[in-house]
Amino acid sequence: MSKADLIIQSSDFVKFRVHKSILASWSQFFKDMFSLPQPSSEIANGLPVLHMSEDAELIRALLTILYPIPSEIPASYDAVLSLLAASHKYDMPAVQFSIRSEVVYRKLTAETGEQAFRAYAIASRHGLPSETNIAAHLTLDYPMTIESLGSELHQFEGWALGDLSTFRRCRRDDIISCFESFLDVRNGPSKIWVGCPDTPAGNAPSQNQEPVLPQWLSTIFTRQIAELKKTFTNPLIQPSTIRKKYFMALRSHTVQQGAWGVRQDCTFCFAVHSRRGEEYCIELEGKLALARDKASSACAL
Repeated sequence: MSKADLIIQSSDFVKFRVHKSILASWSQFFKDMFSLPQPSSEIANGLPVLHMSEDAELIRALLTILYPIPSEIPASYDAVLSLLAASHKYDMPAVQFSIRSEVVYRKLTAETGEQAFRAYAIASRHGLPSETNIAAHLTLDYPMTIESLGSELHQFEGWALGDLSTFRRCRRDDIISCFESFLDVRNGPSKIWVGCPDTPAGNAPSQNQEPVLPQWLSTIFTRQIAELKKTFTNPLIQPSTIRKKYFMALRSHTVQQGAWGVRQDCTFCFAVHSRRGEEYCIELEGKLALARDKASSACAL
């Protein structure tokens, strides 16, 4: 390989000797730059110096992808997004593909709330729509407050923070609507539970009586709705956690400790659960996941 003909200097003043031909072969940005007459610039060790806004760690990682040497893609999700943002900035589609493939292969994701919010700030600021959407969903597991954002707050563009707030409200509202659909005993999935003797309608509701959901089940949904309506800044419920709440409430309702030991208290709900309980839980978890994960047109990022 020919000798280097350019020095790249990072934002933290580290110099890298590189080849213009390598940069131009990967990047339309650099290809266009080098095709134009270059104004006189800083010279170091007889080579022109190109100042870049990225730090040395990021530039080094980028160069390991461009050159035929082992790549050094960062281990953390937010750092990888910074690398992806740089490859987008310098118009390197093949590098972007390589980085995204590595993310999928290594199953990289945000491991903390700080990483999730930082990843969203990076992706939104650099125009990475797919990663912005992924990061926005990752933030739903963490509180969105001034205290939790902390040092990451300065990384957000004002519009991006507003978009994330709107997105979070939409996901919260969709989850509320999902729970409300399970309170609908006439048309919703919960109509299988009508007939519990511990409701005013009892086992045989008359034609003039409204069907009633068992108290133990309606309490699960009404409590979740009440918590969600308090604020959109709390972490949103994970669909997998609703099954535990369901089983705890069902057990408390159907099995009680009597004077002579354990006795079954509600044969109706026990029988419904035995026949349809697993199917019911799967449908509940699935619809909650859909409500949590979707991006509606009004709230798309």
